[in-house]
Amino acid sequence: MKKQIITALACGAACVFTAGICVQAAVADNEVSQAYNAAVKLEDELDGFDVTVKSVVSIAGQTSSAEKTVKIQTSGMTSDGKLQAAIDVQTSEGEKQQYYKDGYFYSNQTGNNLKYAMSQEIMTELLNYYVYLDFDSEYLSMLQSTNNSDGSATYTFSATQETVGSYADKLLEGAQEEHQIDIVSLQGTVDVDQSGMITERKIEMAYMVKSGDEPQLCVLNSDAVFNRTGTVSVQFPDLSSYSEKGENEAAVSVTKENQTLYAVTDLNVRAQNNVTSAILGGVAAGDTIQETGYTQDGWIQISYNGTTAYVSGDYVSTEKPVIVKAMSGDMYAVNQVNVRDTYSTEGNVLGMLSAGEAISTTGYTDNNWIEVSYNGRTGYVYADYLTWEAPVKQQAVNTFTGYLEGYVQDASMNTMYVVTSNGSDYNLYTGDAVKNTVDGVVIGDWIGVSYKFDGSNYIATQIDDYNNHNYNSGSSSSGNVMNDNNYITGYEDMKSYGTVIAYGMSAVTVALDNGITLSSEKDDVAITGSLYEGAYVLVSYIGDYMYSIIAM
Repeated sequence: MKKQIITALACGAACVFTAGICVQAAVADNEVSQAYNAAVKLEDELDGFDVTVKSVVSIAGQTSSAEKTVKIQTSGMTSDGKLQAAIDVQTSEGEKQQYYKDGYFYSNQTGNNLKYAMSQEIMTELLNYYVYLDFDSEYLSMLQSTNNSDGSATYTFSATQETVGSYADKLLEGAQEEHQIDIVSLQGTVDVDQSGMITERKIEMAYMVKSGDEPQLCVLNSDAVFNRTGTVSVQFPDLSSYSEKGENEAAVSVTKENQTLYAVTDLNVRAQNNVTSAILGGVAAGDTIQETGYTQDGWIQISYNGTTAYVSGDYVSTEKPVIVKAMSGDMYAVNQVNVRDTYSTEGNVLGMLSAGEAISTTGYTDNNWIEVSYNGRTGYVYADYLTWEAPVKQQAVNTFTGYLEGYVQDASMNTMYVVTSNGSDYNLYTGDAVKNTVDGVVIGDWIGVSYKFDGSNYIATQIDDYNNHNYNSGSSSSGNVMNDNNYITGYEDMKSYGTVIAYGMSAVTVALDNGITLSSEKDDVAITGSLYEGAYVLVSYIGDYMYSIIAM
């Protein structure tokens, strides 16, 4: 039999008896602090309240965030032995319901409907872990009051790691010393009505998880809206299915295990095995997790940055998952190809794409499949058989050769723009041309060009330019000079800001602020930073050739 490690009975009860040394009040005792304390310490003034607490934890460097909604109804708070409470917690990792009635605490947190005796004082402490009923001026470093024209008021406050002291156990629920968490900053507001009763409390707290090689910054935003204060009717479900737990019976236990798991989606890492405990960081979809144990209520104990932490067992697997990331846009079949119902050649065939047929994409996998929308269903096509380039319609090609004379109006690397005496203009590719020049081609020179036309492009085969520019005498020439190596000397590299309007698997297109639109293969461009459609960038280019893109 595997050895079991006993963990906390309930998310709040474990911390009730661990109060540290109280920190000396940082805010002076005056009319403002007294009014603030009277507004927030509801258990001393009101029979009950109905509150909704919404919180979001953002983790630096991660796009996803952890959201939680807690709805609480209480009554009988000021009458000994009369307290009633109903708590509903909703998160992306799961939910739990808790109730308090007639001296018993009811919970389905462990996966079983259990109840056990609990004093009213302990239950009030548990409420504090959700609403911070006793977060009074004693723990603040600054407190100010603003009176509003309608008779209501707003209190603005802040606190530090030092002034918060042992109250950090409530603000960082379930965090242990091994997790090495420091509160970086805390500030917020409390709104009260004309009678001085709290109506809303907002808190923003930044905290640093220092365990591991790289500290992790997390930001908690909590908004508690008091829907009703005073007389509240608490609603209970049928609690007859809840069985009483023995005094020495563990509510949750952890069974030891040692194996590697994989996250099947982005995961929150929590300090304890419940949906309300402090978030220590996150694990990205597809990343490995080292399991050290599991609980019977569906949580996985893991080793995280050298500490013990927990993730929901609903989102892990013993097999490495295929990760699908969102993508959009039309792609085209390069050949006839099957559309399957999964990202594997073992998947069932839903249909077939013809060569050149367009298909709307919805994502891509890390095993080289493209997720598509096919006849109202989600399908998959192997990526090697799709391209972002639309097929070119075949047309009859009219090819010929010729000769022209005219003035060089513009020139860049491998390109020349020539205007003849009758006003006709030619844009010529010069990369393969033989160049008969005295001292280079200069804008404004009268030149002769032998060329061929391949059906879409004019291609110079020979350039004759016998103008002598006499550079040494300083008589000069204005404009760019093309030497025999087909490089435009004097033609400066250009830079301009612009917006990425297309970013595919192989190509990138940027609309520059100067009106030019440039496209290049991604492999031909030095890209710095993260690009995506709509990104604002700095582009370096020569002519129509991009060689550097820097994300701003």
